Order: sequence, then structure tokens, then C-alpha cells
Amino acid sequence: MIIKRKCWTKRVSCLKALQIFKIICLVQCVVVSILYLVIFYEDSNDVRNQIIETFNSEQPYLTTFDKMTFSNQSEKTVAVWTTFFRSHSWLHNINSAFLSCTHKCRAVNEKGALYSDALLFHYQRYDLHVHQLPKRNPDQIWIIYLMEPTILIERNVVELNSIFNWTMSYRRDSTVYAPYGSFIRRRSDTKTKPFLNRTKFAFAVFSRCDDFGKRYRIVRELQKYVNIDVYGSCGHLKCDVRSQGCLSTEKAQDYLFKLSFENSHCKDYVTEKLWFALKQGVVPVVNWVKGQEETRVNSSHVINLYDFHTIKDLAKYLKSVAANQSLYYSYLTWRHELDVETSHFHSFCNLCQKLHQSTVRRQVYSKFSGWVTNDICPKYKFVQKIRAWIDRWILFPIGL
Repeated sequence: MIIKRKCWTKRVSCLKALQIFKIICLVQCVVVSILYLVIFYEDSNDVRNQIIETFNSEQPYLTTFDKMTFSNQSEKTVAVWTTFFRSHSWLHNINSAFLSCTHKCRAVNEKGALYSDALLFHYQRYDLHVHQLPKRNPDQIWIIYLMEPTILIERNVVELNSIFNWTMSYRRDSTVYAPYGSFIRRRSDTKTKPFLNRTKFAFAVFSRCDDFGKRYRIVRELQKYVNIDVYGSCGHLKCDVRSQGCLSTEKAQDYLFKLSFENSHCKDYVTEKLWFALKQGVVPVVNWVKGQEETRVNSSHVINLYDFHTIKDLAKYLKSVAANQSLYYSYLTWRHELDVETSHFHSFCNLCQKLHQSTVRRQVYSKFSGWVTNDICPKYKFVQKIRAWIDRWILFPIGL
């Protein structure tokens, strides 16, 4: 009897173990299936599987009216309605930028909104709340300031239709063009560390680790052939926090090259990653696709990854430049006459100048969502974010 009971107990244990094993297998199958769908499912909005919607020169997302005449007052006033990444400090920064403008402009806080020539809003979802918009003055210009690429705009932009008159962004089709950087005439002699004193090969600064441009994969492949130091939250080295470009100019010029790779491939999306490298006198290596290029620079300023068939070919060319002093300096000759300015606010003189036009066309972005998505990259989707996270933190570390 005791023997039978032991056998029965073992049988029950085995059945329980088998049931647990079946459940584990089922869960694994479900997880693998979900991962497969997330990573490999080609949805209808994927940029690779559709002809991107483009708008003709008539801009159907823009509704225009008769021309309006601006007041001829010598100073234009811009009311800053929202915060800028939850900070109120941009009011001071804008006024500082206005001081160097040809025309006279002044920024005020939201209390001066009703009597201002224009109202300025930062698009970011934590800054701009549609249900908290002010009472509208029909003679005012409402401007939305947007510096993030389409693929990273998480908010539902449809709710912003038929609200704003002007756009202000890095895109060249904006009402007010506000690039991340610009060339200016050099006012003082340039200081560049001699070629032979640059003892390090290349560096990169990355803060967004699971990016859509998959920079981490490019860097790992490139590191097979050349030495690359990676700074920032995605790298193994810490930034010099006292300088905007992560490293001081003196430290940056220890290197021959900087990998100025953007985190996304969107229309005209070229950020301070390029402009800091140019300003600090380090040759930028960029990852621009067609439609993304910065038209004010060319092959005498930068080296583009996508001008080469393979990453190995790029590495071979970088080595040849690093071994040839005259070839290296050919990428820096522009510095004798030009300098670089870069900040979020250096383009506000463009806004001031436009506000001082005597007449301007009345318009409203009736389909602001159409303007945003008129791009070479897809609009934001949560599934894309999950794909990027899985690729960076699960597949990449195990060599897949």
C-alpha cells in the first residue's frame, strides 16, 4: 500500500511538472510570435512599403487668404505662451538673440499675449496644451516652434490642425527657417591644433541609445577597422559637461574625426552634431540619406557614410585621410573665412525680419498634420519604438 502511494505521488508530481513545462513552452511561443510580429511585420505606414504622400507646390495643407498689412511700428512684440521643454528660460534666450538682429523685436511673457504681434508656442506635448490656448486676436500671427524629427513626435498632431499661421523649424519648407546652425563671417583668427598633435582617431557623442538610425550598429562595425571613443549616456566615456558639444574644443581637437550621426533620417534633419564638429575644427563624418542633406555644406566640409558602398570602404578612406596631412586640411580650409554659430535661438532674427515685412499673406495650417508627415521618414508609431528597443537591447548585445 505504501509503495502504491509513493508511485501515485510520483505520477502526480510528473503530471504537474509536465503541465508547467507545457505552460512555459506556450508562453515562449507567444513571446516569440509577438517579437516576430513586432520586428518583422510590415505595416501599411512603413516607409519602405508605400509611396510617401507628398504635396504639390500649392500646399493643400495650407489655407491662404488675402494679404494683411502689418503695423509700421518700429518694434515687434512676440508673446511666448508656452514653456520650452518645461523651462521658462527661453524668454530670456529669445530676447538675447533679438539684440543682434537688424530689426527690433522683443519677447514678452503670456501676460502680454493680447496686444502682441505674434504668439509663439513650443509644440512639445508637455509644453503645449490645446485646451489652454488664449483668446484669439485675428490680427496676430500664431507660430509653432518645432525642432524634433517627424518620427519622434509622439503627440497626435491632428489636434493642432487649423490653429497655427506659421511654422518655425529646421525644415526648409517652414514659414520661418530655423536650422540648428549657420555659417557666419569669421571675425578672429582660427585656432586649430596641428595635424601631428591629433593623437586620437575619432569620437562620437550619443544620448539616445535605441535610435531609429541604428548608429550603434554602424559604430560597432566601424570599430572593427578604426578606433572610436563613444561619449555620453550611450558610451563608455563621460562628457565634459561644461561645454555644449560634450568636449571642450581643446579636447575635441585631440581627434581627427567626429561621427556626427543623426538619430533619425528625416527631411532636412541636421542637428548640432554637425555644427559643433565644424565649429570645433574636427572633420565630421555624417550619415545623411537623400533628402536629409544640409545643402549649405558639401564634400569639402564633411564625409558622408552613404557615399561609400560598405563601412569597410569608409574606414579605408578615413585611414587614408588620417595619413595625409594636406588631404585632411582640405576639409578645414573653409575655416579661414567662415565661422559657425549654433544654438536653439540663433535663427530668431529670421523671425524678427519676417515680422517686419510690410505685408504678409494671411494663412493657416488647416492640415498641420499633413505638413508634419510630408517627410521622408514615417510618422511616430509606438510599434516602431518597441522594435527599436528590442533591436538595441535584446538582439544587438547577442550579436544579431
